[in-house]
Amino acid sequence: MPVNNLAIRMFDEGVAAYVKNDFKKSVLLFSRAVKYNPKFDLSYVSRGFVYLKLNKIKEAMADFDRAIKLNPHNARAYHLRGLAYEKLEDIAGAFQNFDRALEIDPEYGPAYHSRDSILSKDGNTDYTIEELDIINHLMAMRVSRFDDHRQSGDLAA
Repeated sequence: MPVNNLAIRMFDEGVAAYVKNDFKKSVLLFSRAVKYNPKFDLSYVSRGFVYLKLNKIKEAMADFDRAIKLNPHNARAYHLRGLAYEKLEDIAGAFQNFDRALEIDPEYGPAYHSRDSILSKDGNTDYTIEELDIINHLMAMRVSRFDDHRQSGDLAA
């Protein structure tokens, strides 16, 4: 079996373990995926996310940094790294990463949500309303696109 196929298989199994809340096994399987393909940035992002969930911030940050080095256009990696900065109470670092995620993908709703979460903690409700309007607009666009694809037969109903 080629290395890439093994990496993908380990990745898929890591996702399955995560869904079953078996985070230790998930980390192990994502680590195997990285071993089989050290350039598979999604494995680093996913393992970093599990580390973040386990409150292993240092390990999470290392994985997000590696994923970004491999793929500087990975909006999710920036967003998750922003969440890690937030856990470290580095709000400026969090915003910098959320902003970078949005520069890469202006329709990446989770980054808007994370910015909103920080802003509402600080009592900045005016800006929060603006952020929520953007999120609602993006969700409406995605629903509309889904309906368009479904009606054209691009998606199974």
